[in-house]
Amino acid sequence: MANAPCAGKAPALASFEGVPDDVLAHVFEVLDVEDLVRLRGVSRRLDARVRTLGIPLHLTQHPVDHRTLYPSLARWAPPALLSLNGRIGRSLASHKLHALQIGPEWRAPVIPALCLRAGDDPGLALGVGTQLLVHSLSARRMYAPRSAAPARTYPLGSSSGSGWSGSAADIVGIHALPSPNTYIVAHFDGTLQRLELGQAARSTAHYMHPKGGTSSPANIRALAGCGGSFLAASEGRARLYKARAPWIPPAEIDFGAGVRPWSAALTESTAYVGVAEGIEKYSLSASGPIRISELRGGERGSAAYAVVPGHQVLSAWYDGTARLHDPRAGADPVLELADPWSDVAFYSAAFVGEYGVAAGGAQHGTVSVWDVRNPDGGWSVFSPAGRGSPVYALAGDGGRVWGVTERRAFVLAFDGSGDVEGGIITHDGRGRRPGTKDVPTGYGRRGGKFRWTVHYGDHAAREVSMGYRHGDRGMTLFETEVPA
Repeated sequence: MANAPCAGKAPALASFEGVPDDVLAHVFEVLDVEDLVRLRGVSRRLDARVRTLGIPLHLTQHPVDHRTLYPSLARWAPPALLSLNGRIGRSLASHKLHALQIGPEWRAPVIPALCLRAGDDPGLALGVGTQLLVHSLSARRMYAPRSAAPARTYPLGSSSGSGWSGSAADIVGIHALPSPNTYIVAHFDGTLQRLELGQAARSTAHYMHPKGGTSSPANIRALAGCGGSFLAASEGRARLYKARAPWIPPAEIDFGAGVRPWSAALTESTAYVGVAEGIEKYSLSASGPIRISELRGGERGSAAYAVVPGHQVLSAWYDGTARLHDPRAGADPVLELADPWSDVAFYSAAFVGEYGVAAGGAQHGTVSVWDVRNPDGGWSVFSPAGRGSPVYALAGDGGRVWGVTERRAFVLAFDGSGDVEGGIITHDGRGRRPGTKDVPTGYGRRGGKFRWTVHYGDHAAREVSMGYRHGDRGMTLFETEVPA
């Protein structure tokens, strides 16, 4: 008995604090955020192990695609990032968000292009007719999302004398290259150029592509990029380029004469082209692109208007359905999402948060949002001043969704940055507040149309938008948060 442990004192390994890291890691893997937070309060030693092992492991297993945080994602303290991700998740579940217009509305309606630039010089680049508008995303405070500043405008041509819309030279796609302030810009007429942006836009390369016109098979319908590579899709054909080698002829993908591409996406190893009734998938091998499969959609004649690759492939379709495909599970979608109050097409799509997906509708600037774990609990929000317009493009950014309608850019923020003055958009970067505002007030079941009214005065000046829940038996509208 001389060597027996003292009564009431457990051996080191019998204590949870004494469990080796490789064993404790398996325990942390099955704990949710609330459990990790509770463990931090047990003791200082356990708090340290949760901070150095449990939280980093949780963040690795539950990634959120933040692209424009300050400082960069790798430099965030794990507890701070866990707190931010938790706030985003709670906001998505309770449809708590801020909705703001970015900058003034444009002089004429257009079909704009959108590109969100990550890295050390983040920004939001917009193709508006033949104008390239770039909003820098500036750091306002440590460990926070960045704020959008007023746009710098770069004229890239003229269109009927106005420079804004209606020309074969209109911008149809933008891709941010890894080099600072450098973009690939695609024009409808087939012009593909590399631009370096400073006080002015300097063209540093043109790429081999046949010229089109107002109506030609050579017209560029979609542009997609990944790192230093990009893809330009025209009728029946897509071309793959290396940005650093404009003198090298592009590799070509032939998906059928007369077949129109509606969308495109590119990863390091795979190219996607959205066409009628499916999404063509190509493997990018050293010998050239090889068609490997097709991701199927819904009813006959529907087309994929947007494709967003990730762990799963998200797409937006003409039949008013957002679809998720798991490439490992075959050609059919694993999940289909729709707004029961609307049957219009979806033009755009984006991932948001850990489990959220968003799709931009063809009317009234609506953005529909779902949690893939609870697809019946979706909801939709009318983007600022978007009445009548499609949401032509969306870009996900962790707890934010950036988007464009025919007259303006906007952002939906779920990260709480709207609670801080100037936290989403700098004051000089906000849109002008009108004296009147069209506000949806309900839904007419007989005609299947939303009802609208005009609001004046204080309510019109408030930077709020309206939304509705998909599962309500009747349409009950809610308001977005008022930004600081």
